[in-house]
Amino acid sequence: MNILTRRLAAVCVALLLTAPGNTAVAADDPPTNLLAADLDTGFDGGQSPLTMSSQTSGGTQQIVQVNGDNALELRDASQGTNLSSYFYHRWSAGALKDRINAVYSEPVGSPARQFVLQYDLARSAASDKPVAKDIYAQIQFGNFDNNLVPRFPVPAVSVTTTPAYTGTSGGLSRVDDTSVPQYRFTIVPNGGQRLISTVELGFSVRVDTGGTDEAITVDNLGVYEAAGGITDTEPPSAPTSPTAAVTAGSVSLGWTASTDNLGVTGYDVFRDSYQVASVGGTTTSALISGLMPATSYDFTVRARDASGNISALSTPLKKSTGPYVPESPAPYPGTQKSRTQWLWDKTKSMKEESGAVNVAQYTAQLADHENVATNLAKLDTQFQSYDYEQYKTMAKMYSYLMVGDQFSPAMRAHVRSYFASYAYQKLPQTENLRMSNYATGYLVGQYFPDLADLNGNSGVQLKAANKANVLEMVNAGVRGGWAEYQSPEYTFMTYFCLNALYQWADDAQLRRQVKMAMDVMWFEWANDWIDGYMISSESRAKGDLSSVNDPTWRPADHSVLAWTYFGAHRAQQGVGESDNPAPSAYRPNLEYAGLAAWPGTKYTPPEPAVEIGRKTDKSYTAHKTNLQNSSGHAMDIYRTSYVRPTWGLGTEVQYRRVDNWVEDLPVVLRWRSDAANPLFRLSVDQGNASIGAYDQPAGQRVMQDGPTAVGVYKSSGDQTSNYINALFPTNGSIRERREVDGWTIADTGSMYFAYKLAKPGTWYHQTPNDPANKVKKTAQNHPTAGLSYSYDILRSQADSNGWVLESADASTYAGLDAFASALTSTTSMDVSHVEDTNPRLVYHSLTGDDLDITFDSASEAPGATHLVNGTPIDYGAYKLFDTPWLQQDKLGSTFTASVDGESVVYDFDHWTVTAVEGKDHDRRGRPQHDALRGGCLHGLRQGVCS
Repeated sequence: MNILTRRLAAVCVALLLTAPGNTAVAADDPPTNLLAADLDTGFDGGQSPLTMSSQTSGGTQQIVQVNGDNALELRDASQGTNLSSYFYHRWSAGALKDRINAVYSEPVGSPARQFVLQYDLARSAASDKPVAKDIYAQIQFGNFDNNLVPRFPVPAVSVTTTPAYTGTSGGLSRVDDTSVPQYRFTIVPNGGQRLISTVELGFSVRVDTGGTDEAITVDNLGVYEAAGGITDTEPPSAPTSPTAAVTAGSVSLGWTASTDNLGVTGYDVFRDSYQVASVGGTTTSALISGLMPATSYDFTVRARDASGNISALSTPLKKSTGPYVPESPAPYPGTQKSRTQWLWDKTKSMKEESGAVNVAQYTAQLADHENVATNLAKLDTQFQSYDYEQYKTMAKMYSYLMVGDQFSPAMRAHVRSYFASYAYQKLPQTENLRMSNYATGYLVGQYFPDLADLNGNSGVQLKAANKANVLEMVNAGVRGGWAEYQSPEYTFMTYFCLNALYQWADDAQLRRQVKMAMDVMWFEWANDWIDGYMISSESRAKGDLSSVNDPTWRPADHSVLAWTYFGAHRAQQGVGESDNPAPSAYRPNLEYAGLAAWPGTKYTPPEPAVEIGRKTDKSYTAHKTNLQNSSGHAMDIYRTSYVRPTWGLGTEVQYRRVDNWVEDLPVVLRWRSDAANPLFRLSVDQGNASIGAYDQPAGQRVMQDGPTAVGVYKSSGDQTSNYINALFPTNGSIRERREVDGWTIADTGSMYFAYKLAKPGTWYHQTPNDPANKVKKTAQNHPTAGLSYSYDILRSQADSNGWVLESADASTYAGLDAFASALTSTTSMDVSHVEDTNPRLVYHSLTGDDLDITFDSASEAPGATHLVNGTPIDYGAYKLFDTPWLQQDKLGSTFTASVDGESVVYDFDHWTVTAVEGKDHDRRGRPQHDALRGGCLHGLRQGVCS
């Protein structure tokens, strides 16, 4: 400790001697270690003053001897949860806190003070898989605001490049601001406006899964105040000549050094005005990682000196990252078998981003007899954890029924206890959670006949009650449409439960009915699929991550199952949150779609559905109706789709609305693209939700006529949520965008579209790396609430508003100029009644039609408020399915799917499936049995389905 003290004293004296206008202090005046009074900095007492933040991280600490002196070894082992082992000491009173607050209490404009963190370090165990970014020291302040008081005056900067860490002598070496410039931190007086409440000194060590131990040894901890009271008001010059090299996820910046009268001590790097890196004064480069592929960013750099003076920003440098590079793209074009195998392999290689909780991954590996002991241990731990979401119980039921033959007696006992901790009964819950509870309850009764649930029911009772509950939901779904239609997260969960019952239930009637329900789901997916994209409005689509759905990346949802059978115009590059680099993608442990790709799965979709899904020449207008919300209560959702072979527009409007479901995507425009995220959508602010998440279906009323959609908006009175947002992707799927006579027009390559507001709008830009509340100012600032792609957002605030969306095939016009000319010369938008009590908008469209929409009540029945050429849209005449391939009346007992002159008829009164060949073919058939595995195409051609 004495050697380090003398060294720092010499440094401080040298600094003072070179500062003009200052009197040198005596060389033998030792600086004060401000930590010495607060903790045992040299570990002379033989005890560690640090606390380990988690007992399950694999971390340990111990006092060791280095050259006869005590030191502290901090170690991380891979047997933990694959999180860093963090060791810290936090205190609320002491010399360092008092000195920091004394500086903060000085008048604003007083000289800033600098402090230096230093300690001795050696790498005492070298892992073969260290996680460099998580091997660091840091200081953290309590009561921070990141303005007057920073949270991390010494940020978490990796020490793995310091000579002390990389040295091979085996001895301890000093780490201070010469090797980690960020260890010199500045405290700027704020007149006492904000003081710190606590100080925390922490060390982190981390080794990746499967690696050998990593350890560092530290000693002689210290924080010293740089001596003197240098007053320097001259800022450095601005950095110049910024340059950059890019990859898909990073930008390597360089610049020409700044100059300063006393010397530059560091540089701060900004991405889109947010500070993202700091480097020392002798470094003129920085690597900015964790960026999104195919995304444009603006970078600037500023210099700072020892007195806290900062330079002007450098000239902005705009750079776009490279395209998304998949770890393992799917086979293309591939086959259903090879695509399904790829999805199964993806399931086995999921990332443990939230710890060892990936039930699907461990189950899939066990099914293929991989990493057996490790996965059994992980699953055993999971079965000893209670889950509050019912769909997790179904995932664990899959695990037990797929690989439970490998479980030990002790593990089976944990499984029994797990399933006994729930009540399998009627729930006032969402559609997928109700189905999860009922389907799991049935299988618990079947496979654990002597197990009583929390209500005391077991065996036959559980099976009977939950069979009735399941079939009640199935009847509602096949006659009134599933409530969570095309939901990127929840559609699959209901399907997941039906698939489990078809796979494992011992009741033939139950299996037959759930299979017919699954068949109808597949027919709808096939109808909406155009070569890799689902064209439809969506229910329960929560946030940007839930709206994305294309061959670059799609969620682990029902659309990835559809892709395995239908294919796409290009290779699928990524699936699930393990493959998504956005900070908002953080829950691979909740993704179970891969379990439906298990080679042992019995169910296969109907062959006519597969044939419809694979059609690449679709061109149609379709209408659908859904007659229930996610709570199971009656309401009407009228859906319209306009589809062309390479693009499509889908909208919806709600009537007889009950409850408060606000998670719809009412306007969805998708097109075929080689770039990511070919999607334009509208949203209306909803409470504290992040931008682009949720909607106001009662406040925004929408109608569609062919390729044209219009809408009116009326605020409920909430002045913080009266915004309409139009999200234009900026990842390359829009080739060109212009502003023409109030229109925002876009060329996507395969089609054109144009959007126009009744009231003025303001442009904003937000990337996944920006704070979630950058544009919409809410308390939702966590990265997981952010966007998953980059957007230019046209945002319009008004208590009453309206908009128009036009779309057209690129083949219709000679080019974007011709499309723009047609818009300005042939269309008109009458907004003279937008300020009425019930806002009204009249629009003369590109196709020559007059669309007239007046705001109406979502809780009432449809009236004469949506008119095309003076005639009200007859929503009451909409069928459950009315598409070129699918037909069913509302609440109808008969569903008919037709393709290439052949039809298959589903009778939900008698639960039979009948084939019809040709228009005049006599309908004949017999009830479908469990042997019906491959759908009905073969049976169609024989006249029956069996």
